[in-house]
Amino acid sequence: MKYLKEFVLVFLILGGILSGLDLLFDDEKNLWNFFKQWIMNGAGSVLMWSGNSYLADALSIHFPWTKNSTTRLVVTILATLIYTFFAWLILVWLSSLLYSWTLTWDGLRHEIMNGSFFVTLIITVLISAFMHGRGFLLAWKETLVEAEQLKKEQMAAKYEALKNQVNPHFLFNNFNVLATLVHKDADLAERFIKQLANVYRYVLDSREKEVVPLEEELQQLEAYVFLMKIRFGESLQIEIDPALSQLEGINLAPLTLQMLVENALKHNEASKSNPLAIQVILEKEDYVVVRNKLQSKLNVGESTGVGLENISARYKFLSDKPVLTPPEPGFFTVKIPLIPA
Repeated sequence: MKYLKEFVLVFLILGGILSGLDLLFDDEKNLWNFFKQWIMNGAGSVLMWSGNSYLADALSIHFPWTKNSTTRLVVTILATLIYTFFAWLILVWLSSLLYSWTLTWDGLRHEIMNGSFFVTLIITVLISAFMHGRGFLLAWKETLVEAEQLKKEQMAAKYEALKNQVNPHFLFNNFNVLATLVHKDADLAERFIKQLANVYRYVLDSREKEVVPLEEELQQLEAYVFLMKIRFGESLQIEIDPALSQLEGINLAPLTLQMLVENALKHNEASKSNPLAIQVILEKEDYVVVRNKLQSKLNVGESTGVGLENISARYKFLSDKPVLTPPEPGFFTVKIPLIPA
Protein backbone atom coordinates (compact mmCIF):
# COMPACT_ATOMS: atom_id res chain seq x y z
CA MET A 1 0.00 0.00 0.00
CA LYS A 2 2.89 2.35 0.81
CA TYR A 3 4.53 1.70 -2.57
CA LEU A 4 1.23 2.00 -4.44
CA LYS A 5 0.57 5.41 -2.88
CA GLU A 6 4.05 6.61 -3.85
CA PHE A 7 3.66 5.29 -7.41
CA VAL A 8 0.32 7.08 -7.82
CA LEU A 9 1.78 10.36 -6.54
CA VAL A 10 4.79 10.14 -8.86
CA PHE A 11 2.52 9.20 -11.77
CA LEU A 12 0.15 12.12 -11.18
CA ILE A 13 2.61 14.85 -10.20
CA LEU A 14 5.67 14.19 -12.38
CA GLY A 15 3.52 12.90 -15.23
CA GLY A 16 1.33 16.00 -15.04
CA ILE A 17 4.25 18.42 -14.92
CA LEU A 18 6.05 16.82 -17.88
CA SER A 19 2.81 16.63 -19.89
CA GLY A 20 2.09 20.29 -19.17
CA LEU A 21 5.53 21.19 -20.53
CA ASP A 22 4.85 19.06 -23.62
CA LEU A 23 1.57 20.88 -24.12
CA LEU A 24 3.32 24.28 -24.19
CA PHE A 25 5.35 23.21 -27.23
CA ASP A 26 2.56 21.23 -28.93
CA ASP A 27 1.09 23.00 -31.98
CA GLU A 28 -2.05 20.90 -31.74
CA LYS A 29 -3.28 21.48 -28.20
CA ASN A 30 -5.49 18.41 -28.05
CA LEU A 31 -6.93 17.28 -24.73
CA TRP A 32 -6.80 13.60 -25.69
CA ASN A 33 -3.14 13.92 -26.73
CA PHE A 34 -2.46 15.65 -23.42
CA PHE A 35 -3.90 12.70 -21.45
CA LYS A 36 -2.00 10.17 -23.55
CA GLN A 37 1.22 12.08 -22.90
CA TRP A 38 0.32 12.20 -19.21
CA ILE A 39 0.00 8.40 -19.15
CA MET A 40 3.31 7.97 -20.99
CA ASN A 41 5.17 10.52 -18.85
CA GLY A 42 3.60 9.22 -15.64
CA ALA A 43 4.51 5.61 -16.47
CA GLY A 44 8.03 6.68 -17.45
CA SER A 45 8.43 8.60 -14.17
CA VAL A 46 7.29 5.61 -12.11
CA LEU A 47 9.54 3.19 -13.99
CA MET A 48 12.61 5.41 -14.17
CA TRP A 49 12.44 7.41 -10.94
CA SER A 50 10.66 5.16 -8.44
CA GLY A 51 11.97 2.00 -10.09
CA ASN A 52 15.59 3.13 -9.80
CA SER A 53 14.99 4.24 -6.24
CA TYR A 54 13.81 0.78 -5.20
CA LEU A 55 16.53 -0.88 -7.25
CA ALA A 56 19.15 1.14 -5.35
CA ASP A 57 17.55 0.23 -2.00
CA ALA A 58 17.41 -3.47 -2.91
CA LEU A 59 21.05 -3.52 -3.98
CA SER A 60 22.06 -1.74 -0.77
CA ILE A 61 20.55 -4.60 1.23
CA HIS A 62 22.21 -7.44 -0.69
CA PHE A 63 25.37 -5.67 -1.90
CA PRO A 64 26.12 -2.85 0.58
CA TRP A 65 28.70 -0.26 -0.46
CA THR A 66 30.55 -0.69 2.83
CA LYS A 67 31.21 -4.43 2.32
CA ASN A 68 32.66 -4.53 -1.21
CA SER A 69 32.38 -1.35 -3.24
CA THR A 70 33.85 -2.92 -6.41
CA THR A 71 31.28 -5.73 -6.46
CA ARG A 72 28.51 -3.22 -5.75
CA LEU A 73 29.64 -1.00 -8.65
CA VAL A 74 29.68 -3.91 -11.14
CA VAL A 75 26.29 -5.20 -9.95
CA THR A 76 24.86 -1.67 -10.12
CA ILE A 77 25.94 -1.20 -13.76
CA LEU A 78 24.59 -4.59 -14.86
CA ALA A 79 21.33 -4.24 -12.92
CA THR A 80 20.75 -0.72 -14.29
CA LEU A 81 21.29 -1.81 -17.90
CA ILE A 82 19.01 -4.84 -17.57
CA TYR A 83 16.34 -2.88 -15.73
CA THR A 84 16.49 -0.03 -18.25
CA PHE A 85 16.01 -2.38 -21.19
CA PHE A 86 12.90 -3.99 -19.72
CA ALA A 87 11.50 -0.65 -18.55
CA TRP A 88 11.99 0.71 -22.08
CA LEU A 89 10.17 -2.33 -23.53
CA ILE A 90 7.21 -1.63 -21.25
CA LEU A 91 7.10 2.00 -22.35
CA VAL A 92 7.30 1.02 -26.05
CA TRP A 93 4.46 -1.48 -25.54
CA LEU A 94 2.41 1.19 -23.75
CA SER A 95 3.09 3.63 -26.60
CA SER A 96 1.88 1.07 -29.15
CA LEU A 97 -1.40 0.76 -27.25
CA LEU A 98 -1.98 4.49 -26.83
CA TYR A 99 -0.97 5.53 -30.33
CA SER A 100 -2.37 2.49 -32.14
CA TRP A 101 0.65 1.09 -33.86
CA THR A 102 1.64 -2.56 -34.13
CA LEU A 103 4.55 -3.69 -31.99
CA THR A 104 6.93 -5.84 -34.08
CA TRP A 105 10.62 -6.69 -34.07
CA ASP A 106 11.09 -4.26 -36.94
CA GLY A 107 9.32 -1.63 -34.92
CA LEU A 108 11.55 -2.26 -31.90
CA ARG A 109 14.63 -2.10 -34.12
CA HIS A 110 13.37 1.18 -35.54
CA GLU A 111 12.81 2.59 -32.03
CA ILE A 112 16.36 1.65 -31.09
CA MET A 113 17.85 3.11 -34.27
CA ASN A 114 16.01 6.42 -33.98
CA GLY A 115 17.54 6.95 -30.55
CA SER A 116 14.51 6.19 -28.36
CA PHE A 117 16.30 3.51 -26.35
CA PHE A 118 19.50 5.52 -25.93
CA VAL A 119 17.62 8.59 -24.72
CA THR A 120 15.87 6.38 -22.17
CA LEU A 121 19.22 4.86 -21.21
CA ILE A 122 20.85 8.27 -20.70
CA ILE A 123 17.94 9.46 -18.54
CA THR A 124 18.04 6.24 -16.53
CA VAL A 125 21.80 6.44 -16.01
CA LEU A 126 21.46 10.00 -14.70
CA ILE A 127 18.64 9.06 -12.34
CA SER A 128 20.41 5.86 -11.33
CA ALA A 129 23.65 7.73 -10.64
CA PHE A 130 21.72 10.08 -8.34
CA MET A 131 19.94 7.24 -6.52
CA HIS A 132 23.01 5.04 -6.09
CA GLY A 133 25.16 8.04 -5.16
CA ARG A 134 22.58 8.92 -2.53
CA GLY A 135 22.73 5.32 -1.29
CA PHE A 136 26.52 5.45 -1.12
CA LEU A 137 26.49 8.69 0.88
CA LEU A 138 23.85 7.35 3.29
CA ALA A 139 25.85 4.12 3.77
CA TRP A 140 29.03 6.12 4.33
CA LYS A 141 27.27 8.34 6.85
CA GLU A 142 25.80 5.31 8.63
CA THR A 143 29.26 3.71 8.76
CA LEU A 144 30.71 6.84 10.38
CA VAL A 145 27.89 6.91 12.94
CA GLU A 146 28.36 3.21 13.69
CA ALA A 147 32.13 3.65 14.01
CA GLU A 148 31.63 6.51 16.45
CA GLN A 149 29.06 4.51 18.43
CA LEU A 150 31.38 1.49 18.53
CA LYS A 151 34.21 3.71 19.71
CA LYS A 152 31.94 5.02 22.45
CA GLU A 153 31.00 1.48 23.52
CA GLN A 154 34.66 0.44 23.48
CA MET A 155 35.60 3.35 25.70
CA ALA A 156 32.77 2.42 28.07
CA ALA A 157 34.05 -1.18 28.18
CA LYS A 158 37.64 -0.12 28.86
CA TYR A 159 36.47 2.33 31.51
CA GLU A 160 34.33 -0.32 33.19
CA ALA A 161 37.15 -2.88 33.13
CA LEU A 162 39.71 -0.39 34.44
CA LYS A 163 37.27 0.82 37.09
CA ASN A 164 36.80 -2.75 38.27
CA GLN A 165 40.56 -3.22 38.47
CA VAL A 166 41.11 -0.05 40.53
CA ASN A 167 38.04 -0.69 42.65
CA PRO A 168 39.15 -0.44 46.30
CA HIS A 169 37.66 -3.87 47.08
CA PHE A 170 39.51 -5.47 44.15
CA LEU A 171 42.81 -3.88 45.16
CA PHE A 172 42.32 -4.62 48.85
CA ASN A 173 41.47 -8.28 48.25
CA ASN A 174 44.40 -8.85 45.88
CA PHE A 175 46.91 -7.04 48.08
CA ASN A 176 45.61 -8.96 51.07
CA VAL A 177 46.13 -12.24 49.16
CA LEU A 178 49.58 -11.08 48.06
CA ALA A 179 50.56 -10.19 51.64
CA THR A 180 49.62 -13.70 52.74
CA LEU A 181 51.48 -15.36 49.85
CA VAL A 182 54.71 -13.42 50.47
CA HIS A 183 55.13 -15.17 53.82
CA LYS A 184 53.89 -18.59 52.70
CA ASP A 185 55.11 -19.09 49.11
CA ALA A 186 57.47 -16.58 47.52
CA ASP A 187 57.34 -18.25 44.08
CA LEU A 188 53.55 -18.21 44.03
CA ALA A 189 53.59 -14.58 45.19
CA GLU A 190 55.86 -13.70 42.26
CA ARG A 191 53.49 -15.43 39.81
CA PHE A 192 50.58 -13.60 41.41
CA ILE A 193 52.28 -10.23 40.86
CA LYS A 194 53.04 -11.07 37.20
CA GLN A 195 49.48 -12.14 36.48
CA LEU A 196 48.12 -9.06 38.23
CA ALA A 197 50.37 -6.92 36.00
CA ASN A 198 49.15 -8.84 32.93
CA VAL A 199 45.54 -8.03 33.78
CA TYR A 200 46.27 -4.30 33.96
CA ARG A 201 48.54 -4.31 30.90
CA TYR A 202 45.88 -5.97 28.73
CA VAL A 203 43.27 -3.37 29.67
CA LEU A 204 45.67 -0.62 28.58
CA ASP A 205 47.03 -2.37 25.46
CA SER A 206 43.58 -3.20 24.05
CA ARG A 207 42.01 0.20 24.59
CA GLU A 208 42.34 1.23 20.91
CA LYS A 209 41.35 -2.14 19.40
CA GLU A 210 37.90 -3.11 18.13
CA VAL A 211 38.72 -6.81 18.22
CA VAL A 212 41.57 -8.97 19.48
CA PRO A 213 42.65 -12.52 18.61
CA LEU A 214 40.86 -15.18 20.64
CA GLU A 215 44.27 -16.40 21.83
CA GLU A 216 45.00 -13.04 23.49
CA GLU A 217 41.57 -12.91 25.09
CA LEU A 218 42.06 -16.41 26.52
CA GLN A 219 45.50 -15.46 27.91
CA GLN A 220 43.92 -12.45 29.60
CA LEU A 221 41.14 -14.61 31.01
CA GLU A 222 43.64 -17.15 32.35
CA ALA A 223 45.58 -14.36 34.10
CA TYR A 224 42.37 -13.08 35.69
CA VAL A 225 41.20 -16.60 36.62
CA PHE A 226 44.59 -17.26 38.26
CA LEU A 227 44.06 -14.27 40.57
CA MET A 228 40.50 -15.31 41.40
CA LYS A 229 41.46 -18.95 42.06
CA ILE A 230 44.16 -17.85 44.50
CA ARG A 231 41.65 -15.58 46.21
CA PHE A 232 38.62 -17.90 46.33
CA GLY A 233 40.39 -21.26 46.41
CA GLU A 234 38.01 -24.23 46.25
CA SER A 235 35.02 -21.87 46.42
CA LEU A 236 35.49 -21.15 42.72
CA GLN A 237 35.50 -23.77 39.95
CA ILE A 238 36.24 -22.43 36.45
CA GLU A 239 36.41 -24.68 33.41
CA ILE A 240 37.90 -23.32 30.14
CA ASP A 241 37.30 -25.53 27.11
CA PRO A 242 40.68 -26.61 25.58
CA ALA A 243 39.01 -26.60 22.13
CA LEU A 244 38.95 -22.79 22.26
CA SER A 245 42.74 -22.58 22.21
CA GLN A 246 42.81 -24.75 19.07
CA LEU A 247 40.82 -22.23 17.00
CA GLU A 248 42.75 -20.07 14.55
CA GLY A 249 41.77 -16.88 12.75
CA ILE A 250 39.09 -15.99 15.30
CA ASN A 251 38.57 -12.66 17.08
CA LEU A 252 36.57 -11.38 20.02
CA ALA A 253 35.79 -7.93 21.33
CA PRO A 254 38.45 -7.21 23.98
CA LEU A 255 37.67 -7.95 27.64
CA THR A 256 34.46 -9.82 26.74
CA LEU A 257 35.29 -13.01 28.64
CA GLN A 258 36.76 -11.26 31.68
CA MET A 259 33.71 -8.99 32.02
CA LEU A 260 31.37 -12.01 31.95
CA VAL A 261 33.39 -13.88 34.59
CA GLU A 262 33.52 -10.69 36.70
CA ASN A 263 29.74 -10.40 36.46
CA ALA A 264 29.29 -14.03 37.55
CA LEU A 265 31.51 -13.46 40.60
CA LYS A 266 29.83 -10.16 41.41
CA HIS A 267 26.27 -11.47 41.37
CA ASN A 268 26.68 -15.00 42.79
CA GLU A 269 27.74 -16.53 46.11
CA ALA A 270 30.93 -18.57 46.17
CA SER A 271 31.75 -20.65 49.24
CA LYS A 272 33.38 -23.98 50.13
CA SER A 273 30.01 -25.51 50.88
CA ASN A 274 28.48 -24.11 47.70
CA PRO A 275 31.26 -23.42 45.17
CA LEU A 276 30.50 -21.28 42.17
CA ALA A 277 30.95 -23.21 38.89
CA ILE A 278 31.71 -21.22 35.73
CA GLN A 279 32.18 -22.74 32.28
CA VAL A 280 33.78 -21.10 29.24
CA ILE A 281 33.12 -23.49 26.35
CA LEU A 282 33.00 -23.64 22.57
CA GLU A 283 29.69 -24.26 20.83
CA LYS A 284 29.80 -25.49 17.20
CA GLU A 285 32.72 -23.15 16.41
CA ASP A 286 30.17 -20.33 16.19
CA TYR A 287 29.88 -19.15 19.78
CA VAL A 288 31.91 -19.06 22.95
CA VAL A 289 29.56 -19.76 25.84
CA VAL A 290 30.01 -18.45 29.39
CA ARG A 291 27.73 -20.28 31.82
CA ASN A 292 27.54 -20.12 35.62
CA LYS A 293 25.37 -21.66 38.31
CA LEU A 294 22.69 -19.34 39.62
CA GLN A 295 23.28 -18.82 43.34
CA SER A 296 22.49 -15.14 43.64
CA LYS A 297 23.89 -12.96 46.39
CA LEU A 298 21.42 -11.32 48.73
CA ASN A 299 23.41 -8.08 48.63
CA VAL A 300 25.19 -7.45 45.33
CA GLY A 301 26.14 -3.87 46.09
CA GLU A 302 26.30 -1.09 43.54
CA SER A 303 25.78 -2.36 39.98
CA THR A 304 26.17 -0.21 36.88
CA GLY A 305 24.62 -2.77 34.53
CA VAL A 306 27.27 -1.84 31.97
CA GLY A 307 28.81 -5.29 31.46
CA LEU A 308 26.41 -7.41 29.41
CA GLU A 309 24.67 -4.38 27.91
CA ASN A 310 27.99 -3.01 26.68
CA ILE A 311 29.04 -6.36 25.20
CA SER A 312 25.73 -6.67 23.34
CA ALA A 313 26.02 -3.11 22.00
CA ARG A 314 29.56 -3.68 20.70
CA TYR A 315 28.64 -6.92 18.95
CA LYS A 316 25.84 -5.19 17.05
CA PHE A 317 28.60 -3.46 15.09
CA LEU A 318 31.10 -6.32 15.01
CA SER A 319 29.01 -9.33 14.00
CA ASP A 320 25.86 -10.26 12.09
CA LYS A 321 25.01 -12.61 14.95
CA PRO A 322 23.62 -11.23 18.22
CA VAL A 323 24.77 -11.91 21.75
CA LEU A 324 22.38 -14.52 23.17
CA THR A 325 21.18 -15.09 26.73
CA PRO A 326 19.06 -18.26 26.43
CA PRO A 327 17.07 -19.24 29.55
CA GLU A 328 18.43 -22.33 31.35
CA PRO A 329 16.99 -23.52 34.68
CA GLY A 330 19.57 -23.07 37.42
CA PHE A 331 22.11 -21.35 35.16
CA PHE A 332 22.89 -17.98 33.67
CA THR A 333 24.21 -18.37 30.12
CA VAL A 334 25.68 -15.89 27.65
CA LYS A 335 26.61 -16.86 24.11
CA ILE A 336 29.15 -14.64 22.35
CA PRO A 337 29.51 -14.96 18.54
CA LEU A 338 33.01 -15.65 17.29
CA ILE A 339 34.29 -13.15 14.73
CA PRO A 340 36.32 -14.50 11.79
CA ALA A 341 39.57 -12.61 11.28
